[in-house]
Amino acid sequence: MLTPAAQADPHGCTGADVNYNCNFNNFYSTPYGSAPDGWAPFVLSGSAAFVEAVDTYFGPPSLQIWSDGGTFQAGVFQQVRNLTPGATYLASVGWAAPNEPDAFGRKLGLDPSGGTDPTSANVIWGVTHYGPGRFGNYSTPGDPNLDVRAVARSDTLTIFFFVDHNYSTGANMIFVDAISLVRDDSQPVAPPAPTDTPRPPALAESRPKAVAATNTPAPTVTPTPTASATPTGTPTATPTPTPTASPSATPSATATPTATRPQRATATPTIAPTGLSAIARARRPLLLPVGFTALVGSVGVGGLLRRRRFLR
Repeated sequence: MLTPAAQADPHGCTGADVNYNCNFNNFYSTPYGSAPDGWAPFVLSGSAAFVEAVDTYFGPPSLQIWSDGGTFQAGVFQQVRNLTPGATYLASVGWAAPNEPDAFGRKLGLDPSGGTDPTSANVIWGVTHYGPGRFGNYSTPGDPNLDVRAVARSDTLTIFFFVDHNYSTGANMIFVDAISLVRDDSQPVAPPAPTDTPRPPALAESRPKAVAATNTPAPTVTPTPTASATPTGTPTATPTPTPTASPSATPSATATPTATRPQRATATPTIAPTGLSAIARARRPLLLPVGFTALVGSVGVGGLLRRRRFLR
């Protein structure tokens, strides 16, 4: 177990802390391992494991970040809410003790906008410390004071604790505990309104311009229907040439006489027998009385001739 220096006068968590679980008293499970409640682990490069450990000046538990034979860039962050916009806040680390001092760079960062990206340009970083030093926030010569200040832009501010494990000598680890955030009342509250005040007039000016822009296309829309009406009238005129296409169908009617010519040729032989039979049929009733009359006449004539012969 690592032992703190006897002359140390660390600040740790004082009760004025505005962040949650400053003392890392409770832990929960994450995909990276165990992390303090209210804090989220992150790994930017390499492979790091997060463990609930006991090595700390402030009493267990503490957070151990380690790797066996590998390097990494990793850490934890917390979004702190219900703050005073424009007020200055101070973050500090009470315990940041590596077993290979020069292989671990450690620093604190604050994002005044409340973002959760440690690589964001909004993050204000404190000094990075490599080398010996177990306590992070006291002023004894030869030991680092790891802290950082920032003015909150809104009611949410984010604390980052970042570790750069730049080389490995095997199983290397760092123990972290007591990351606090307190309001620095020595600094006056900066009004955040000036940054926001120019925005509303700019938006108000842009709105009428946008309205004017919407009104300008409106008259342009009016000629558009008239243009659409013109093509509608034109198609009504176009139907007139369409019937002219029907006369082209008339030549197909001229094809009908062509069909009548062969019909006439075939009709002549068919009409002849039918015509003769019709004439014969018409003559049959006439032949019967005529033949009968001729028969009677011949009988009469024959009788007359017999009478003459008989009289002779």
